[in-house]
Amino acid sequence: MNEDDIGPKGSHDSKFPNDSKELPSSSDQVTSLELPDYVDEADDDSLKGSWFSVTKNRWFLVVGLVFALILASVPSVYHSVKNARSEKLLAKSGSAFAVGDAQQGISLLKQALALSPGNLSVQHAVEIYNARSGDADSRSKLIALMRAGTMSSEELMSLADLETRSGQVDVARETIEHLPKNMSSEQSMRVALIEAALLAHEGNAAKAAEICLSGEIGPMGALEKDRLRTQGALYLLGMKDAADRSRAVGILMEVVNARTAASLTAWRIMTKLALTPSAEASGIVSTDQLAELVRILPSLSGTLSEDRLLAADLEIKADPSSLMAVVDRLKEKYRLASRSELLGFARWLNLRQLSKETLALAGPDRPRDDTDWLLIVLDAECSQGNWKKVAEMLDFPSGGGMPVAVRYLYLARSAMMTGNDAAASEYWRKVSGALYLEKPETLAYIAGYEEQIGAFDRAARTYRELANREQTKIPGLVGLIRSQPGSTPVETMIPLYEELLVAAPENGDVSCDLSYLRLLAKRDIQQSALTAEKLLEQQPNSLARISVAALARLRLGNVKGAMDLYSNKVIDWTTAGEPWRAVRSAVLRASGDIEGADLQSSTINPAGLRPEERALLH
Repeated sequence: MNEDDIGPKGSHDSKFPNDSKELPSSSDQVTSLELPDYVDEADDDSLKGSWFSVTKNRWFLVVGLVFALILASVPSVYHSVKNARSEKLLAKSGSAFAVGDAQQGISLLKQALALSPGNLSVQHAVEIYNARSGDADSRSKLIALMRAGTMSSEELMSLADLETRSGQVDVARETIEHLPKNMSSEQSMRVALIEAALLAHEGNAAKAAEICLSGEIGPMGALEKDRLRTQGALYLLGMKDAADRSRAVGILMEVVNARTAASLTAWRIMTKLALTPSAEASGIVSTDQLAELVRILPSLSGTLSEDRLLAADLEIKADPSSLMAVVDRLKEKYRLASRSELLGFARWLNLRQLSKETLALAGPDRPRDDTDWLLIVLDAECSQGNWKKVAEMLDFPSGGGMPVAVRYLYLARSAMMTGNDAAASEYWRKVSGALYLEKPETLAYIAGYEEQIGAFDRAARTYRELANREQTKIPGLVGLIRSQPGSTPVETMIPLYEELLVAAPENGDVSCDLSYLRLLAKRDIQQSALTAEKLLEQQPNSLARISVAALARLRLGNVKGAMDLYSNKVIDWTTAGEPWRAVRSAVLRASGDIEGADLQSSTINPAGLRPEERALLH
């Protein structure tokens, strides 16, 4: 990008004319034809009648010159103001990325780019963004700038954060060494986040949590401390220990009650934790805390309509019988809401299988003229089983705004449910044929719908289209893997995980899953075992990583080492995943504990296991 220099091109000198007259010297000879003698009045007459002789005119000239100088400097001043504003936006963008709010970070970066595209700091920020997206050339340029000592503090912290998230520990620490000693409260917070992330990457999540909770890096304000404490709580939640999780919940509730700018983030984490249907999250948030989260939301700044709907979910979780009372109250609240808020409420109703309420909210007119409303109402009508009406509604004027593949999707579903198999087959074929033309968000909608109705083979086809596009490769591959049946052979799954690992090399969970699959297939045992042990060091309390490391040791003939991994570990095997129970059974059998192995195997349904996992049971 080229800098748009709209500053002054130069200065202008103003020269006044010399109004004085020269008098004749004494040596001058007067001719016989002498002119009238008016020398004595020459000085006065030279000003009389002159424009400059009027005081008002002289003031007008001075004011005009000053005004001209101001005008000449305006472009330069405006340019400076724009640069200063863009620098502030960049700092806010870096902070947003640092605390995990990538959406806000990108939004602020775009504002800075639009405001001052020629600013060197903005150009560097764009390079950092490109490097975050995996551009190796941009990363190399940034590292060279860092080593040359030409980076600002903001750029250094952004690069350190980038290198940390990419697992490049050495480069991240080298970057931190270039930072100045005196930092602002926000900069100290960001350095603490980076130091904690480096420790977590090295497998020391406990120390990472303590850095965030103690604020050892430097002096910080209340807001920065609360943001750090929130991150520290996340590290504690990831440690899988009941005492750590309980401590994390207490910390998050303290941050929520502090009512700082960090409180809403902590509130959302608590809400997600309370609403997550998993063994780890079950019961971790008490009924009293659910009520407190609902009560405190209106006092937090920055809340969105989505937050109010989450609060409604908390109420319903605390008391399922309150569902309709909560819905009735929301109907009243959303009576005069904006279009976007009403659409969000309608989607919320659909997700909770309240299709009748959705149809009543939409009314007969909204879906006829509004494509977004049409899609929501179509989902509700499908839930009601009104397949004939679904087909008719596709001819509404709003149907013309629907993506082609989505239109065929509903026609296929309607034909399938009314027994018209030939038409359904043709429409499904048209859905597949139109996928390559659709936008990523449309593909995600189609894939999610196909998953929802159990058409996993079709969902896999749609996710493959997403995976084939560079910008959606990772979510596409994750969806493609998720669409595979649990009994799919390992040899089918390994290439998918290998492709995903190339796209997300820093993701430890992907490495863990791939190592597990290779060990099941007895492929690359030595390397897979090394990877499994390294990943276990990073998360020693993760049952997934314990299980993969146990299988690795079993494959290497180290049965005692495999048994040792389960020692002094409190594991609830009734809620553990069936693959991990199968590994445990194999380790027990290899150690000679046949009775224990059979008991463990009796809790497993072999139909849901891969062939290689079923082999572990014998």
